[in-house]
Amino acid sequence: MKQLQHVIWSKGTFLTPQHLQIQDRYIEDSLRFFFESLSFRFWGFSRLQIDESKLTEGLLSISGGAGVMPDGLLFDFPGADAAPSSRQLNAFFSEQKRKVGVFLAVPEQRPGGVNVSQRSDIKARYVAETRMLRDENSGTSEKPIQIARKNLRLLVDSEGREGSTVMQVAEVEQTADGTYRLVPGYVPPMINVHGNAFLLGMLRGLVEKLAARSSVLANARKQKNQSLADFTAADVASFWLLYTVNSHLPVFRHLLNRSVVHPEQMYSAMLELAGALTTFSLTIQSRDLRDYDHENLGECFRDLNEKIRILLEEVVPTNFVSIPLKLVRESIYAGAIDDDKYLKDTRLYLALNAEMKDAELITRTPQLMKIGAAGYVDEIVRHALPGLKLTHVPAPPSEIPVKLKYKYFSLDASGSVWEGIQRARNIGVYAPADFRNVELELVILLPVKARS
Repeated sequence: MKQLQHVIWSKGTFLTPQHLQIQDRYIEDSLRFFFESLSFRFWGFSRLQIDESKLTEGLLSISGGAGVMPDGLLFDFPGADAAPSSRQLNAFFSEQKRKVGVFLAVPEQRPGGVNVSQRSDIKARYVAETRMLRDENSGTSEKPIQIARKNLRLLVDSEGREGSTVMQVAEVEQTADGTYRLVPGYVPPMINVHGNAFLLGMLRGLVEKLAARSSVLANARKQKNQSLADFTAADVASFWLLYTVNSHLPVFRHLLNRSVVHPEQMYSAMLELAGALTTFSLTIQSRDLRDYDHENLGECFRDLNEKIRILLEEVVPTNFVSIPLKLVRESIYAGAIDDDKYLKDTRLYLALNAEMKDAELITRTPQLMKIGAAGYVDEIVRHALPGLKLTHVPAPPSEIPVKLKYKYFSLDASGSVWEGIQRARNIGVYAPADFRNVELELVILLPVKARS
């Protein structure tokens, strides 16, 4: 129970140790109440350094650490506090147990009980330590003062932790060759992202990924603005993706430039980004994003970071392929169709631009142009055979990016001429001399199952 009632100091009060003890409890519990009220998870390490070289001897040794225990106890070692003694871990491993968790522990506060001992092996919260201190006003009159040194120790997960406040420091595993190492990716409870190399590296990576994605999308937007007559559904989605990336990039850059960032702040920003990106995904939904877990930071951050990576790498789905048709000989334009999926269950459109009035272009193209396999077009023209049927399409499907000055014609993908195109895996178009400065593209609209 928290001590939230302060001592009443009045004239004639007979001063006893209990007065000062209860006043200390009041101050400490008030601070804890304050932190709990304002912070989602106020406890954890602000920094932690483990001497990995000692692991070769089977020792876990903490060379430095600072933070707040779950019960509000502050610590900072080396310096203000003494570091806990190293722990020999060899005895805790076996053929069946290849991984152990190690915890920083301190005995709980016992209201009305024993909280200070003269020996560290006694399970008391503090160890009395005498220091010679001078009067800080005069700098003289050195006196012995007893200081309550925090009785910090390291416990292994198989040891009893009853009566102690604990916070996990690391996971250690024994490898096949009998050596020991820290479990990669394990992150202890932290109260500052900048105190952990894994989280800080992830934050820096997010800034770099978002900056790169923003640059790619912005360049694509500039190119489209210069060539398209209208925006397709895919273009609109690309702009919204650019908006999403650019909205979140400054937030992550701000977190990277700050010196103190609680992991929950970073996780909230990542959740907001991932949630927005799921709008563009067919595989990851917002409900797939896991909750923040202060005691399992490594796993929850890795999972969310991987989802963001996938979401950022997913191109806004495009379901068309554009194949430019080049002049290969007089009046004959051709292009290769090098993927079988472009020839099955697809819709084909011919995009045409030429120096001819629009009405005339629309009327004469189906009459005069001949389409077949590139090696068979000459035969079609020579014998005045029909090629693939062309039909003008005033309003092409919204998935197709409509180019300025181009007219679009659908191709009837059936019959023997189409079968010849499928076998040859190419297409040829005969454009007579009536069509000047011809520009041709074959646009293939893919079915849902073939989209990439």
